[in-house]
Amino acid sequence: MATRTRPATTLSWLTGFLLMVTAVLMVIIPAWQSLTDSPFGWAVQQPQTWQGGIEAIVLGALVCAGLAINRRTSLLLLFALPAVLYLRRHAADLPLLIDLVYFEIVIGLGFVVRRALGDTARAQTSIDYLHAFVLGLIAWSLCAWTLSALHVGSITTLRWLTLALAIPGLLVRQLPFCVFVARRVHALARPARLWAGVGLAWMCVLCARSRVVTGYDPLWYGLRPEYVFAPGNSVFESLGLVSPVYYFPKLYEMFLLPVSALGDAGVIDGMTLLILVLIVLACRVLMQRIDMPATAQSPLLLLIATTPALANTAIGPKPDIIATLFVLLAAHAACELSHARITAGAWLMACGLLAVMAKLVAIPYVAVVVLAGGIMIWRARKTPVIEPALPRRIACITLAGAGVVSIFVTARTFVLTGMPTIGPDALFALWQALGLHLREPVGTLPWSAAHNWSSQPGVLFDIAFRPYHDMATSVITWIGNAWLWLGALAFIALLVQHRRMTQPSVLPLSMLALCGLFMLFGVGWTNRGGDGNYFIYALLPGLIVLSRIVFSRLSIPAISVIMIACLSFFIAFQAAYSFNSAGWTCGTRAFDLQFNHGWRNLRSLRKRSLDAAGLSIISSYLAADPKLPRVVGYVQEPEDFLLPARFEHPIMLSYSRPEYLADSEPFLHFLRVAKIGYLILPLPETEQKLEPSPAVLEAARQWEKLPGVRRIDDTRYMMLDLRSLTLSKSTEVTERPQ
Repeated sequence: MATRTRPATTLSWLTGFLLMVTAVLMVIIPAWQSLTDSPFGWAVQQPQTWQGGIEAIVLGALVCAGLAINRRTSLLLLFALPAVLYLRRHAADLPLLIDLVYFEIVIGLGFVVRRALGDTARAQTSIDYLHAFVLGLIAWSLCAWTLSALHVGSITTLRWLTLALAIPGLLVRQLPFCVFVARRVHALARPARLWAGVGLAWMCVLCARSRVVTGYDPLWYGLRPEYVFAPGNSVFESLGLVSPVYYFPKLYEMFLLPVSALGDAGVIDGMTLLILVLIVLACRVLMQRIDMPATAQSPLLLLIATTPALANTAIGPKPDIIATLFVLLAAHAACELSHARITAGAWLMACGLLAVMAKLVAIPYVAVVVLAGGIMIWRARKTPVIEPALPRRIACITLAGAGVVSIFVTARTFVLTGMPTIGPDALFALWQALGLHLREPVGTLPWSAAHNWSSQPGVLFDIAFRPYHDMATSVITWIGNAWLWLGALAFIALLVQHRRMTQPSVLPLSMLALCGLFMLFGVGWTNRGGDGNYFIYALLPGLIVLSRIVFSRLSIPAISVIMIACLSFFIAFQAAYSFNSAGWTCGTRAFDLQFNHGWRNLRSLRKRSLDAAGLSIISSYLAADPKLPRVVGYVQEPEDFLLPARFEHPIMLSYSRPEYLADSEPFLHFLRVAKIGYLILPLPETEQKLEPSPAVLEAARQWEKLPGVRRIDDTRYMMLDLRSLTLSKSTEVTERPQ
């Protein structure tokens, strides 16, 4: 017996050694490259990075200790108290509390809908809460979009609507979602509780990061909806903006309106972080659905939560996070199609519609899930299916509600632009072939570029090991390289053991992963390598499927332990990378004992930034306008987004409507069509990194001499008040939001 066991044991340890070496190399190579040949080497030396990192590690150790002991006193002193103090020090406690209340209201509303449809059972499983969130979001959206269509949907009205919808949710008396999660964590075995402790500490760190990280895209359109999305009583009001980003489907942006315009960006960001919690929960449901070994589930969930593309995107209002959640739920529904065709099919279509209404880039992923669902139904076509009536009725009502919400969201784009969508290229060409045209001044952009197949090996190497190398956006939304390591191991495992995977539910997840590979390497992106957030829809299912293959084929206990240790290397590196890369901002705060920071800091930040940029006089002039000012001008970022007005940079015109900058006459035509009353230009004597268009400069010189045009000079900029020239008395101008 010993002679048989020894070779197997030697092979196991040799395999484990090779696993460890390859994992360490996969971590060390990009880490070394990042520290030596990128700004990360400077970032890790900053006090907010290393002191903030030590603080985060201490928090994680205390939380894990409290959960390891798992008694009331330890949970209070080692878990709750450190977490509360950490959030208070970073002024993230009150924003998170507001988000939790809103979150619970929406989930409670979902249970109200279920109760109204005849489901009186109490929620018992994670999928119950995930479906309740979908139902609640649909119900809230139906009310909000209806009010907006009736032109009574101001931000204040939507807040009162949300509070009113909380009342029936309280009457249902379902277990709150946060209590459900706490009880589930409390009931876990000790190793799983330790992993959960690291995950909870990571969520606290992301909340703290949201207080200091502000990316370009959130400033552009996500953090100022009171100016660029719903400044009046309806999201159907004309914006007069050129950039197509303002006319994408706005399902998630509408959902964020009640927590917008509170003087704090952290409340908006916190909602996305709570959606991240639902994504982790959905991934766990998928793991259980495909029989993932229990010991691998917790580390894999943490690997997913620390992936920079997911974690960095979650620190902001970008809709990719909630679209990813809907795609995962659609994939779960596809897995259920073999024994609940109508019920699962309705959930699949409902979640697919919501994913597309949140982000158009979800279209190919939803199409792949639908195709996988069709294959699942065809495979089980001879199996008799008996579906309970109540779940089928709930699923069909959910699909109907999602369809109506999709009509509302698409109608907004059509009313404002003249087309149902303004991208991607294939759909835009279809609308043009049907005789539809963009309304002025709305513009569009090319959504893809010519594909260069010869460059793909270099793209693969850079994505895996040098994400900063000639990749403008992948640096801060890196998809990591754990998927490549797991993919190589899964390929070897499949070669060594030829038995087929007996779990058919992996098909939708596998097809999603393959779709992601095609999107990454088979599509020509305008930015080399694309944006990492475009691929998280496929990355998460891919990690789940690959881990299922590896852990099921390499089922030797010693190998499993080494695999988990290797995943720990990736988790630590991904967390450190995310801690230093989101929004090109590193760390949190240098350590101090100040716990009195206010959470509504956006107003003071706006004033300080505008004063430092030499825009204080212009800002005060715009703020005094009783109407909502429409402004174009050459102002440096991010101060241009902090002006108390609906501002757009002329560079957006050059991208989407270059004809407006050809001469002074078409530029004046644009100002009148878009109802723009102000033009800001840098003063000639100040050194600026801005190069105004010659047509704009010539127009400004002509208009400045006209009667009724007023010039306002500031430290570094001048502004022309053109309302007498561009706005007639009959022009309707949106009231300034209160």
